[in-house]
Order: sequence, then C-alpha cells, then structure tokens
Amino acid sequence: MPQFTATKEEIAHSPNTPRAFKHWQSTLPLVNMGETTRQIYLTLRTLNRQPIPCKNRFELMELLRPTASLVLNHLHKHLYGLSFPLSGKSKQIAKLCHALLLELSVGYKHVTHDRSTGKKAPDPRILATSTHRAMRYIAESILLSAIVYQPDPPSSWHDLHRLLDFAAKHHFDQQPIDDNRYKTITSSTIEDVYKQVCLFAMTQPLRLRSGEAKRLCTFFETGCHLVEMKKALTPDDHGRAHVASLKSSEPPAFIPLAEITTFSNLRGFDLTRLISILNDQINDRDDEKAPVMTAAKKITLESQLINRLIHTWTQEEKRRFSRVSTHRNIVATIGLKKIISAINSDVHREMGKEELFPPTTPAPPQPAYSPFNHDGIGLQTDPEFDTRLTGTTPAYDHNLLMGELGYSSPQPPRKPPRSWQDWLVLNTGAGGYGLRWDKDSTCLAQVGELTALRDKEYNVYHWRIGIIRWMKTPEEGGLEVGVQLVAPRAVVVSVETIQNRNHSEILPIEALMLPGMKTIQQPPSLLVPNQFFSVGDVLEINMLGKKLNIELNKRGEHPSFYTQFFYRSTEVQETVKTREEFEDLWSRL
Repeated sequence: MPQFTATKEEIAHSPNTPRAFKHWQSTLPLVNMGETTRQIYLTLRTLNRQPIPCKNRFELMELLRPTASLVLNHLHKHLYGLSFPLSGKSKQIAKLCHALLLELSVGYKHVTHDRSTGKKAPDPRILATSTHRAMRYIAESILLSAIVYQPDPPSSWHDLHRLLDFAAKHHFDQQPIDDNRYKTITSSTIEDVYKQVCLFAMTQPLRLRSGEAKRLCTFFETGCHLVEMKKALTPDDHGRAHVASLKSSEPPAFIPLAEITTFSNLRGFDLTRLISILNDQINDRDDEKAPVMTAAKKITLESQLINRLIHTWTQEEKRRFSRVSTHRNIVATIGLKKIISAINSDVHREMGKEELFPPTTPAPPQPAYSPFNHDGIGLQTDPEFDTRLTGTTPAYDHNLLMGELGYSSPQPPRKPPRSWQDWLVLNTGAGGYGLRWDKDSTCLAQVGELTALRDKEYNVYHWRIGIIRWMKTPEEGGLEVGVQLVAPRAVVVSVETIQNRNHSEILPIEALMLPGMKTIQQPPSLLVPNQFFSVGDVLEINMLGKKLNIELNKRGEHPSFYTQFFYRSTEVQETVKTREEFEDLWSRL
C-alpha cells in the first residue's frame, strides 16, 4: 500500500471528512464525465496518501462507490471492439481504468489494515465489507487486463491470497456482502470472490477471444458454487490438481502433486461438478450451433467456448515441439479474405520480399539550362552528343529538339500488397511461431483468427496457415502473438455450387483448401466464410482447373471470422463402389 506522503496543503484542501466529502461530491459536473473522472481520481489518490480515522475512511469509500461505478462504466464503454496493439485514446483509457481500480482497492485495504492492527476490537461488518470490496476491485483489474491482453497487475495475486487468508483466519470469509456491481447476483462471500477470480485465471485469459472474458466473469458469478475449494488436495486420474498457494504471488496452477514441495497454505479446487454439468448441457443439445444456457438468469456460453474451457481445465498444457529463439522478419497476412488475396498475388515464390520489392533509387538529376552549355537552338555542345544524333534515334525529331535529353521519368516504385505485413519472429518450431508486432499502428490480430506466413522451404516461399492462439501486449508496447500451425501450405480453390440442396448464397466464392497434418492429427479441410455452408453439403470445387466433388462431413474451428470443414471426396467413394460391383460380376461369369 502507498505511504502517507500527502503534503499539509493537500490534506487541508482534500474532503477528508464525511461532511466535506458530501459537499465536494455534490459539486461534481456529472454531465462532463472527463472532468468528473479527473476529480475523482485525484481526490481518491490524495485521500489514500493521508492518515484518516478508519471509520471515516470506510464511510468516504462507501460514499464514493456509486459515483466511481458511473465513471468505471463510462470508461469501459470505450474498451469495446478494440484493435491491437492499443494506441492513443484507448491505451490511455485502459491505463486510467487500471489506476482507478487500484486506488479504489487501496482505499478499502487501508480500512482492513487499520481495523486489523488497531487497538480497538475490529467491527466485523466493516472488516468483512472492506475486505470484500478490495478483492472485488482487484478482480475487476484482472478482468480489465484480460480484455486488453495484458499480464495481471503487479501484486494483484499477492493481495488476493493474503486477503482471503486474513478473512479465513478471522472467520468472516463466509459472510454474504451486498454488491451491486455484479450482473446476475446481488451478494457474495469473500470465498465466492476468491473462487470467481481463480476460476477466471484458470481459463488462461490471454487465450480467450474477444468478448469471452466478460462473458465468463458473468458466468462464474453463479458458476463458482459448482466448484469446491478445500485445503485437502484431490488429484485427477493423472495425479494433477488445480492449486493456489496463499503464500505466493501467482495465480492458481494445474500441476502434478509430485511437483508440490510444501502442502501448507494451499487451496485446491475441485471442478468435477462444474465440468460434468457443462458436458451434459452440450450433449443434450440438438442444434450444434445453438448457444448453451448456463447458470442463473440464462448466461449464454457457446459450445466451442465450453469445449475449450473443459480442455484447458483437464489437460496439462505442454508444448509438443521445442522452439528455437530467432530474430528475423517474416511476411504475414491476417484474415481469410486477405490470405486468399495474398496467395493469389504471390506469383514469384522463389523470390523474397526484398528481391520482389527492392528499394527504389532516385532518378539522375535533370541538367539545369545554362547559356554556357547549350548552342543557339538549345542543344548541348557535348562532344559525345553528335554520336547520339542518328537517323535511328526514335526521339530525334521530337524529344531532343524539345530539350528532353534521354532522361526517362522514373517508374513508380513497386509496393508489396497491402495485405502483406512485416512481423518479427521471436521463436519458431514445428508447431508454430512466436511473433511480435513492433509498430505503432494497429494490426488485425485477434485470438482465433487465421494468419498466413510466407516462409522459405527448399529455396521456395510457401504460405503457411496458422491460427492465433494467444495474444499479449507487453508494457513496453507492441503486440506478441502465438501462432499454431495448422497447414504447411494451402491452395486457393473456387466453390462453384452446392449440389445437394437449393441455396441462396452467391457462388462461386474462393476458399482455402488445406492438406492434412499428421503432427496434430488433423485431416484435410476447407476454410470458407461464415454462414455459407453446413455439414452434409456436397460441393463442386474448382482446384487449379480441375473439378472435384467433396462432402463436408465435420465442422472444425468456427469463430466469427471463418468456418473450417473437414471433408471427404465423393469421387473416391464412387470409384470404390464401381470396382466392388465389377469384382462381384467376375464371380458370376
């Protein structure tokens, strides 16, 4: 917590009594949210850095809470539909929101600290409420970090662990506390808050797609009651458990019990009931595309999100292939439409970007007119000049007589396609790439989005297809992404028609056909825009001038950007049937 460093002048001018605070609050210009935010942040910062009686500080924080909620809700409206890396206004708003949440939690932590160390017996209601409020604001700051793909704020987990431990030792961790900042409930206990934020951390927030972090936090408001937290650790069939150490500064981890060196001050989480209920709700649905209604007040979670959650909660994350650190540039493009455009425009696969688009050299300077180097009709008297005036000179009658002495105007420089972006490769391996975007401008990167990387193999450049699995915005700026490779190359095909049903879709459209990858046990697939096709469709494909018929038999990745379908060739099936019929004929002859 910050030290009491406020000057006497700052203390004298701050509303540090309930009466003065109410008067100051009544003068806030709520129609001007920018000025209101500024005054609230600066006043709260000053109050947190001066000694105030514990009861008064608690009353001040409770008086400020409704107005602070207005400000926070207003700031969050500016954090929808973000592009990364954050720049300009969005970056400053996220930073301000973090700072305000920190000061709000500090104010309540002062109350908890003063009540626990004072000579008087602590008021149980004030102690429980201030601890609950402090933990809730820390949890909100962790959610905000996930929304903008930043690491958790420093000391956030240290404080959460200590506050829970303090509440448990003083036996008020099960006391319900009213909280109007929830979406689906009106109160919770300190243990509930701790389980909610721990469950969120177990989802690996940097891997969540846009909008999923908020949706999961809302779901865990009630979903936390399906999870049991206890001191005794219950491992799964592989000897692993979800564990948090109250003496650490780290979030909970899913680790083998054999790796735990000390079993004191630990909390284990049993997710068996939560996973079972989510699995049952997925299996009971008839429509694969329909969202799953879960928990109270019908919180909507998509089936693919639930499947990813269950995989994260039950599978220990291990990299299957080693990565090699490197430092080189690579051409990448993001998004299905841009990938198709980039592949179509790349006709010189044997050449690198520097060879395809060399830096242009400036044209030679045009000689200035001077009466000392021209004759009477404006022609130069250079002794070599006469050798160029031949009857075969195409520009003899016009260009030379008009003073254009053979200097052609410079050609406009060839530029790479707009879909080509320069990324820095941090590491690479058989399974994918670690990339960094170090420019100030934003890019199109999103978790779950397709990306193609132009990489060299055997003196030829191929477009490798991958999916962005995680993103992180470091403190120093820029953006780091992890790309999982799903195909070493791709072919642009044209979907001509849907053969087995009437359709209103405008065809043909271009799509990407991917070969199978044995390393990730993935069969061949087709990447198409959303809302065009469904499982069971028989498509006529034009691939490099050859017509093929394929049947879509399974859906793979399907975020809002594209849909992946696995398929089988109907031609192969017909050929097999024909051969079997003839073999039956031979036996009859």
